[in-house]
Amino acid sequence: MLKTVEEYIEQKLVHSIHTTERRSFRGCRRRHKFIFIDGYYPKVTARPLEFGVAFHAAMETYYGFYLGLFVNPDPDTALQLAIAKFKEVCNQQYRKFVLNNPIKEGDPEVKEEYDDRVRLGVGMLRYYFLHEAPKYDQGLKPVKVEQSFEVPIYGPNKEIIWCKCDRCKRRWRNSEIGARDHDQYSAQVYELTGEILTAEAYWEQWEGLPVTYGGRIDIIFEDAQGRYWIGDWKTAMRISGVEPGTLDDYMYNDDQITSYCWALWLIGIPVAGFIYAEIKKAVPEEPEPLKAQRLGRMYSTNKQQATTYDLYLSTIQENDTAAYEEGLYDEFLNYLKYNAPVFHHRHDIPRNDEELRNCGLYIYQEAKEIIDPNIARYPNPGRFHCKGFTDASGCAFWEPCLGMNRGEDWHYTLDTMFEKRTKHYYEEAPPTTDKRMEPA
Repeated sequence: MLKTVEEYIEQKLVHSIHTTERRSFRGCRRRHKFIFIDGYYPKVTARPLEFGVAFHAAMETYYGFYLGLFVNPDPDTALQLAIAKFKEVCNQQYRKFVLNNPIKEGDPEVKEEYDDRVRLGVGMLRYYFLHEAPKYDQGLKPVKVEQSFEVPIYGPNKEIIWCKCDRCKRRWRNSEIGARDHDQYSAQVYELTGEILTAEAYWEQWEGLPVTYGGRIDIIFEDAQGRYWIGDWKTAMRISGVEPGTLDDYMYNDDQITSYCWALWLIGIPVAGFIYAEIKKAVPEEPEPLKAQRLGRMYSTNKQQATTYDLYLSTIQENDTAAYEEGLYDEFLNYLKYNAPVFHHRHDIPRNDEELRNCGLYIYQEAKEIIDPNIARYPNPGRFHCKGFTDASGCAFWEPCLGMNRGEDWHYTLDTMFEKRTKHYYEEAPPTTDKRMEPA
C-alpha cells in the first residue's frame, strides 16, 4: 500500500488542484461545480489555428536548443528550428480543422486567416529572438522547459487533506493499486466476519486521495548567482503596464506567479521569483520611404508608425545618411526612444520566503473549501462577471444558470449545450501562450 503523499503522486493517484480551479472557485461556486465537479465544458468548434499553442511550441523549441548554457551557441539554427516547429504545429491544426469541418476545406477565408496567422507568428518569432531575447536573456541559463509539477498541500502542522469525491473514488477504483486494496480488505472482512464487503463499507473506511497542487511551467532559468527564476510566455494584444490604460501591479499579488514559486520552494529549489514575458501579437514595421522627399527627409516622421527606435534608426542611418547626420530626424528619434510602441516587455517579480510560506497556507485553506462536499455552491451574479463586455465574453454557463434560477429544466440545457468529460482540460490540452485562452 501507498504510505506517503509522494508515493501517491508518483502513481498519479491524487486530487490535483490547479490555479484555474482556484480562480473559478473564487469567481463563482456554481460555475466551479459545473466544470470541476460535474465535468461540463462548453462545446467549442475547433479553430484552424490555435495561435498560442503553436507559438508556445516554438518558444519551447528555441530554448530547448541550448539547455544548460548561458549563451546560445547557434541562435540562427535555434530560430530556424523554432519557426519550423511553429509552422509544423500550425499545419497540424489546419489539417485537423478541415478534417473535422470538410465543408471548410478550400474556403478562401479560412485559408487566408491561416496564412495571416502564420505570417504573424513567424514575424513575432524573428523580431523577438533577433532583437529582444539577446538583451533580456543575458545572464540567464535555461535549465528546464515545459516542466510539470505536482506537490503536496500541507497544513500549518504538516497535516494532509484527503478527498473522497466521486472523481477520486473513480480514479482509485480504476487503478491496479485500488483494486488490489479492495480485494485485500474484502478478504480480511470475510475472514473475520464471514460477511461480503459492501461498497458502502469499503468507501466508509477508505482514507481517500491526497489533495495536491499541480501546474506546468514554461521554462526555468538559472542566473549567474545560482538562483532560479520561473519564466512564463504570454502573447497579448496589449502589453501590461507599458501601454496606455494598462497596469501590471496585479502581478505582485498574482496567484499563479506566487503559487508556482511556492511549489518549487516547497521541494527545495532556491527560487528567486517569476519572469513574466509578454510578447505583443504584432510585428514592428520597417519605415517605408516617402514618395517624395519632405523637409529634407526621405522617411516619414508620423507618430502613428508601428516601428521601434532601433529599427527606425538603422533604416535612416543606412538609407538617408545625410539627413540623419544633419540632425533632421533628431526630434522624431527622441520621441521614439521614449514613446515608441512596445512589442515585448519582461516583468521580474521577486518573491521572498514569507510570501511563499503564506501562499502555502492560503492554498491549504482554499483547498479544504474546494473539496468540501457540504459547502454551498451558490452563484456569484454580476453585470460584467456573468455577461462580460461583449457578445464574445462572459460566463459560458449563463443559460443553465439562468434556467436553474427560474426553476426550468437546466439539466437539459447542460446536456445539450455542453459536453461531459472525465478529464479536466489541463490533463489533455497542450500548453499555450495566449492569455485569452484561460478557461472561464
